[in-house]
Amino acid sequence: MADRFVASLQQTRPEVVLVVRDLVREPIPHLDAGRFAALIQKPEDRTPSQQAVVDLSDALIEEIRQADILVFGLPMYNFGIPSQLKSWIDHIARAGITFKYTKQGPVGLMAGRKAYVFAARGGEYAGTTADSQTAYVNHFLTFLGITDVEFVYAEGLAVNQEKREQSLARAHEHIDNLVSEAAVA
Repeated sequence: MADRFVASLQQTRPEVVLVVRDLVREPIPHLDAGRFAALIQKPEDRTPSQQAVVDLSDALIEEIRQADILVFGLPMYNFGIPSQLKSWIDHIARAGITFKYTKQGPVGLMAGRKAYVFAARGGEYAGTTADSQTAYVNHFLTFLGITDVEFVYAEGLAVNQEKREQSLARAHEHIDNLVSEAAVA
């Protein structure tokens, strides 16, 4: 779905520059105590290996800063987000860089972007208590200041072939409508 959206968007808006971050082909290491320490270490006190962790995080954040639109292809694994996405999130969420704390609470520093989340699921979860993905991803993006978030679901993909085809057809129609809207924006 994400590929379809991006390809269609590029056809209608050829000026769009695409940057792909494939978290499966190029996984981000999972956050552990050492990586977390590197991200909060004072720059002048970082070891070379800590600096490498920060450099990766900085590069990921810069990709967001340069983007007008973020597109997520989001499969559901065991009722949650893939661990690869969680690793990306853990390297993006940096106090003072992508968000800040204020007396009124946290404020996102990455506002002004649109996010599209294309969620594929074997069962049907949208709008139920079993849908932990939507709230989590939406909360994280909002935490960064990205409040214009659109979800497109293809659900019931593992139920049977008929359900799969119907769900994908609805998702594709939704994608086509989004691209039409984006073409005039």
